[in-house]
Amino acid sequence: MNNWKYLSTALFLMLSYNLGIAQNSILWEISGNKLSSSSYLMGTLKFIGEKEFYLPEEVTDRLTSCKIFAIEDQIDHKAQHELNAALHFPKGQSLSTQLKPEEYSQVIQFFKKEFGISKATFEKKYSKMIPLALSITMTRLSLDENLKYYDIELLKFAKKNLIEAYSLESAEREAEAIRSFPMQDQIKALLHSIDNFEKQKQEFHALEIAYIQSDLDKVFEYTLHPTENNPAFIEEFYTKRNTELLPKIERMIHEGASFIAIGVAHLEGEKGLLSLLQSKGYTVSPIPIKK
Repeated sequence: MNNWKYLSTALFLMLSYNLGIAQNSILWEISGNKLSSSSYLMGTLKFIGEKEFYLPEEVTDRLTSCKIFAIEDQIDHKAQHELNAALHFPKGQSLSTQLKPEEYSQVIQFFKKEFGISKATFEKKYSKMIPLALSITMTRLSLDENLKYYDIELLKFAKKNLIEAYSLESAEREAEAIRSFPMQDQIKALLHSIDNFEKQKQEFHALEIAYIQSDLDKVFEYTLHPTENNPAFIEEFYTKRNTELLPKIERMIHEGASFIAIGVAHLEGEKGLLSLLQSKGYTVSPIPIKK
Protein backbone atom coordinates (compact mmCIF):
# COMPACT_ATOMS: atom_id res chain seq x y z
CA MET A 1 0.00 0.00 0.00
CA ASN A 2 1.30 3.42 -0.94
CA ASN A 3 2.90 5.53 1.77
CA TRP A 4 0.34 8.28 1.11
CA LYS A 5 -2.20 6.09 2.86
CA TYR A 6 0.03 6.03 5.92
CA LEU A 7 0.41 9.78 5.84
CA SER A 8 -3.22 10.67 5.45
CA THR A 9 -4.36 8.69 8.46
CA ALA A 10 -2.81 10.80 11.13
CA LEU A 11 -3.37 14.22 9.65
CA PHE A 12 -5.92 15.51 12.15
CA LEU A 13 -6.38 19.16 13.13
CA MET A 14 -5.57 19.98 16.71
CA LEU A 15 -7.59 23.07 17.61
CA SER A 16 -11.25 22.70 18.60
CA TYR A 17 -13.62 25.54 17.84
CA ASN A 18 -17.22 26.24 18.74
CA LEU A 19 -19.31 25.41 15.69
CA GLY A 20 -22.62 25.91 17.42
CA ILE A 21 -23.22 22.18 16.87
CA ALA A 22 -21.94 19.26 18.90
CA GLN A 23 -19.51 17.18 16.92
CA ASN A 24 -20.93 13.91 18.18
CA SER A 25 -21.02 11.79 15.04
CA ILE A 26 -18.79 10.78 12.14
CA LEU A 27 -21.79 10.92 9.77
CA TRP A 28 -23.78 14.05 8.92
CA GLU A 29 -26.88 14.79 6.87
CA ILE A 30 -26.83 17.88 4.64
CA SER A 31 -30.24 19.36 3.86
CA GLY A 32 -32.01 22.66 3.23
CA ASN A 33 -30.87 25.52 1.00
CA LYS A 34 -33.06 24.36 -1.92
CA LEU A 35 -31.61 20.85 -2.04
CA SER A 36 -34.00 18.41 -3.71
CA SER A 37 -32.80 15.59 -1.45
CA SER A 38 -30.51 15.07 1.50
CA SER A 39 -26.84 14.28 1.05
CA TYR A 40 -24.32 12.91 3.54
CA LEU A 41 -20.84 13.80 4.73
CA MET A 42 -18.71 11.21 6.52
CA GLY A 43 -15.45 11.96 8.28
CA THR A 44 -13.08 9.04 7.79
CA LEU A 45 -9.85 7.67 9.12
CA LYS A 46 -7.60 6.66 6.28
CA PHE A 47 -6.49 3.50 8.03
CA ILE A 48 -7.35 1.62 11.15
CA GLY A 49 -6.39 -1.75 12.57
CA GLU A 50 -8.32 -4.59 10.97
CA LYS A 51 -9.66 -5.68 14.37
CA GLU A 52 -10.98 -2.17 15.05
CA PHE A 53 -12.46 -1.59 11.58
CA TYR A 54 -16.21 -0.95 11.66
CA LEU A 55 -18.54 0.16 8.89
CA PRO A 56 -21.82 1.08 10.59
CA GLU A 57 -25.19 0.14 9.14
CA GLU A 58 -26.14 3.81 9.26
CA VAL A 59 -23.32 4.49 6.80
CA THR A 60 -24.10 1.71 4.32
CA ASP A 61 -27.83 2.50 4.40
CA ARG A 62 -27.23 6.17 3.52
CA LEU A 63 -24.66 5.32 0.89
CA THR A 64 -27.00 2.95 -0.94
CA SER A 65 -29.65 5.69 -1.00
CA CYS A 66 -27.34 8.03 -2.95
CA LYS A 67 -26.62 8.40 -6.65
CA ILE A 68 -23.14 9.86 -6.26
CA PHE A 69 -20.19 8.85 -4.08
CA ALA A 70 -17.02 10.89 -3.66
CA ILE A 71 -13.78 10.39 -1.77
CA GLU A 72 -11.07 12.92 -1.07
CA ASP A 73 -8.15 11.20 -2.81
CA GLN A 74 -7.53 9.88 -6.26
CA ILE A 75 -6.39 6.28 -5.90
CA ASP A 76 -5.48 5.35 -9.47
CA HIS A 77 -1.92 4.43 -10.41
CA LYS A 78 -0.99 7.86 -11.79
CA ALA A 79 -2.27 9.64 -8.69
CA GLN A 80 -0.47 7.29 -6.35
CA HIS A 81 2.77 7.83 -8.25
CA GLU A 82 2.42 11.61 -7.88
CA LEU A 83 1.69 11.40 -4.17
CA ASN A 84 4.46 8.89 -3.60
CA ALA A 85 6.92 11.29 -5.20
CA ALA A 86 5.76 14.06 -2.85
CA LEU A 87 6.44 11.82 0.15
CA HIS A 88 10.03 11.09 -0.87
CA PHE A 89 13.11 13.24 -1.18
CA PRO A 90 14.29 14.36 -4.60
CA LYS A 91 17.15 12.42 -6.14
CA GLY A 92 20.39 13.00 -4.26
CA GLN A 93 18.68 13.77 -0.95
CA SER A 94 17.72 11.57 1.97
CA LEU A 95 17.26 11.74 5.71
CA SER A 96 21.01 11.42 6.12
CA THR A 97 21.58 14.61 4.09
CA GLN A 98 18.90 16.60 5.94
CA LEU A 99 19.40 15.53 9.56
CA LYS A 100 22.40 16.24 11.73
CA PRO A 101 24.57 13.13 12.20
CA GLU A 102 23.42 12.69 15.81
CA GLU A 103 19.77 13.06 14.76
CA TYR A 104 20.13 10.50 11.99
CA SER A 105 21.78 8.11 14.44
CA GLN A 106 18.86 8.62 16.83
CA VAL A 107 16.38 7.65 14.09
CA ILE A 108 18.39 4.56 13.13
CA GLN A 109 18.60 3.43 16.76
CA PHE A 110 14.89 4.02 17.29
CA PHE A 111 13.86 1.86 14.30
CA LYS A 112 16.20 -0.91 15.48
CA LYS A 113 14.88 -0.87 19.05
CA GLU A 114 11.19 -0.31 18.31
CA PHE A 115 10.66 -2.35 15.16
CA GLY A 116 13.74 -4.59 14.85
CA ILE A 117 14.69 -2.85 11.58
CA SER A 118 18.42 -2.89 10.89
CA LYS A 119 20.35 0.10 9.62
CA ALA A 120 20.80 -1.55 6.23
CA THR A 121 17.07 -2.25 5.90
CA PHE A 122 16.18 1.24 7.07
CA GLU A 123 18.46 2.88 4.55
CA LYS A 124 17.05 0.72 1.77
CA LYS A 125 13.32 1.06 2.57
CA TYR A 126 12.80 4.19 4.66
CA SER A 127 15.64 6.70 4.40
CA LYS A 128 14.23 8.35 1.25
CA MET A 129 10.95 9.22 2.97
CA ILE A 130 10.45 12.81 4.03
CA PRO A 131 10.16 13.14 7.84
CA LEU A 132 6.40 13.76 7.72
CA ALA A 133 5.82 10.46 5.91
CA LEU A 134 8.22 8.61 8.19
CA SER A 135 6.43 9.88 11.31
CA ILE A 136 3.16 8.37 10.11
CA THR A 137 4.83 5.17 8.93
CA MET A 138 6.02 4.71 12.51
CA THR A 139 2.40 4.68 13.69
CA ARG A 140 1.47 2.16 11.02
CA LEU A 141 4.35 -0.12 11.96
CA SER A 142 3.41 0.08 15.64
CA LEU A 143 -0.06 -1.37 14.95
CA ASP A 144 1.53 -4.71 14.08
CA GLU A 145 -1.63 -5.97 12.36
CA ASN A 146 -3.39 -5.88 9.04
CA LEU A 147 -4.96 -2.52 8.22
CA LYS A 148 -8.24 -1.42 6.71
CA TYR A 149 -8.56 1.74 4.62
CA TYR A 150 -11.93 3.45 4.87
CA ASP A 151 -11.82 5.14 1.48
CA ILE A 152 -11.00 1.88 -0.25
CA GLU A 153 -13.68 -0.08 1.61
CA LEU A 154 -16.31 2.59 0.92
CA LEU A 155 -15.29 2.77 -2.74
CA LYS A 156 -15.62 -1.01 -3.06
CA PHE A 157 -19.08 -0.83 -1.51
CA ALA A 158 -20.15 2.00 -3.84
CA LYS A 159 -18.96 0.17 -6.95
CA LYS A 160 -20.64 -3.06 -5.82
CA ASN A 161 -23.89 -1.10 -5.58
CA LEU A 162 -23.36 0.61 -8.95
CA ILE A 163 -23.05 4.10 -7.48
CA GLU A 164 -21.12 6.66 -9.54
CA ALA A 165 -17.78 7.33 -7.85
CA TYR A 166 -15.56 10.41 -8.04
CA SER A 167 -12.61 12.00 -6.27
CA LEU A 168 -12.82 15.56 -4.97
CA GLU A 169 -9.27 16.58 -5.64
CA SER A 170 -6.33 15.92 -7.93
CA ALA A 171 -3.18 14.21 -6.73
CA GLU A 172 -1.19 17.27 -7.78
CA ARG A 173 -3.13 19.49 -5.36
CA GLU A 174 -2.54 17.16 -2.44
CA ALA A 175 1.14 16.87 -3.31
CA GLU A 176 1.39 20.67 -3.35
CA ALA A 177 -0.10 20.83 0.15
CA ILE A 178 2.32 18.20 1.45
CA ARG A 179 5.30 20.10 0.10
CA SER A 180 4.17 23.20 1.99
CA PHE A 181 5.43 21.78 5.30
CA PRO A 182 8.96 23.23 5.83
CA MET A 183 11.67 20.60 6.16
CA GLN A 184 13.01 21.86 9.48
CA ASP A 185 9.52 21.70 10.94
CA GLN A 186 9.15 18.17 9.64
CA ILE A 187 12.42 17.16 11.26
CA LYS A 188 11.36 18.69 14.56
CA ALA A 189 8.07 16.77 14.38
CA LEU A 190 9.83 13.48 13.58
CA LEU A 191 12.17 13.80 16.55
CA HIS A 192 9.22 14.75 18.76
CA SER A 193 7.43 11.56 17.69
CA ILE A 194 10.49 9.46 18.51
CA ASP A 195 10.90 11.06 21.93
CA ASN A 196 7.20 10.60 22.76
CA PHE A 197 6.39 7.43 20.87
CA GLU A 198 4.85 5.42 23.70
CA LYS A 199 2.39 8.21 24.43
CA GLN A 200 1.72 8.63 20.73
CA LYS A 201 0.87 4.93 20.36
CA GLN A 202 -1.51 5.08 23.31
CA GLU A 203 -3.24 8.15 21.94
CA PHE A 204 -3.63 6.66 18.48
CA HIS A 205 -5.28 3.59 19.98
CA ALA A 206 -7.58 5.85 22.01
CA LEU A 207 -8.35 7.75 18.82
CA GLU A 208 -9.29 4.49 17.07
CA ILE A 209 -11.70 3.62 19.86
CA ALA A 210 -13.21 7.11 19.89
CA TYR A 211 -13.70 6.91 16.13
CA ILE A 212 -15.50 3.57 16.08
CA GLN A 213 -17.68 4.89 18.90
CA SER A 214 -18.52 7.83 16.59
CA ASP A 215 -17.28 10.29 19.23
CA LEU A 216 -15.92 13.04 17.02
CA ASP A 217 -15.41 15.44 19.92
CA LYS A 218 -13.04 12.95 21.54
CA VAL A 219 -11.25 12.26 18.25
CA PHE A 220 -10.41 15.96 18.09
CA GLU A 221 -8.96 15.95 21.61
CA TYR A 222 -5.85 14.11 20.46
CA THR A 223 -2.79 16.04 19.44
CA LEU A 224 -1.41 15.85 15.94
CA HIS A 225 2.19 14.92 16.68
CA PRO A 226 3.60 14.96 13.14
CA THR A 227 2.66 18.56 12.40
CA GLU A 228 3.34 20.01 15.84
CA ASN A 229 0.44 22.47 15.56
CA ASN A 230 2.23 24.10 12.64
CA PRO A 231 0.00 27.03 11.55
CA ALA A 232 1.44 27.21 8.04
CA PHE A 233 0.82 23.54 7.42
CA ILE A 234 -2.74 23.71 8.80
CA GLU A 235 -3.44 26.69 6.56
CA GLU A 236 -2.13 24.92 3.45
CA PHE A 237 -3.30 21.39 4.11
CA TYR A 238 -6.73 22.08 5.59
CA THR A 239 -7.98 25.65 5.50
CA LYS A 240 -7.18 26.42 1.86
CA ARG A 241 -8.23 22.99 0.67
CA ASN A 242 -11.53 23.16 2.57
CA THR A 243 -12.28 26.46 0.85
CA GLU A 244 -11.53 24.83 -2.51
CA LEU A 245 -13.54 21.69 -1.73
CA LEU A 246 -16.69 23.52 -0.61
CA PRO A 247 -17.93 24.63 -4.08
CA LYS A 248 -17.22 21.16 -5.47
CA ILE A 249 -19.31 19.61 -2.71
CA GLU A 250 -22.08 22.16 -3.30
CA ARG A 251 -22.26 21.36 -7.00
CA MET A 252 -22.39 17.65 -6.22
CA ILE A 253 -25.16 17.81 -3.64
CA HIS A 254 -27.29 20.02 -5.90
CA GLU A 255 -27.00 17.42 -8.67
CA GLY A 256 -28.60 14.76 -6.50
CA ALA A 257 -28.28 12.70 -3.36
CA SER A 258 -24.54 12.39 -2.69
CA PHE A 259 -22.37 10.64 -0.14
CA ILE A 260 -19.03 12.32 0.50
CA ALA A 261 -16.27 10.60 2.47
CA ILE A 262 -13.41 12.86 3.52
CA GLY A 263 -10.67 12.84 6.13
CA VAL A 264 -12.23 13.53 9.52
CA ALA A 265 -9.91 16.48 10.16
CA HIS A 266 -11.61 18.41 7.36
CA LEU A 267 -14.77 18.56 9.48
CA GLU A 268 -13.25 20.28 12.49
CA GLY A 269 -13.37 23.87 13.54
CA GLU A 270 -14.76 27.17 12.35
CA LYS A 271 -12.98 26.64 9.02
CA GLY A 272 -13.99 22.98 8.76
CA LEU A 273 -16.50 21.74 6.21
CA LEU A 274 -19.36 21.37 8.70
CA SER A 275 -19.09 25.02 9.68
CA LEU A 276 -18.53 26.17 6.10
CA LEU A 277 -21.65 24.35 4.93
CA GLN A 278 -23.64 25.93 7.75
CA SER A 279 -22.37 29.36 6.78
CA LYS A 280 -23.72 28.81 3.25
CA GLY A 281 -27.21 28.14 4.58
CA TYR A 282 -27.28 24.35 4.71
CA THR A 283 -28.56 22.39 7.68
CA VAL A 284 -26.01 19.87 8.90
CA SER A 285 -27.37 17.29 11.32
CA PRO A 286 -25.46 14.49 13.08
CA ILE A 287 -26.74 10.97 12.42
CA PRO A 288 -26.51 8.83 15.57
CA ILE A 289 -24.46 5.68 15.13
CA LYS A 290 -25.54 2.63 17.09
CA LYS A 291 -22.64 1.29 19.14
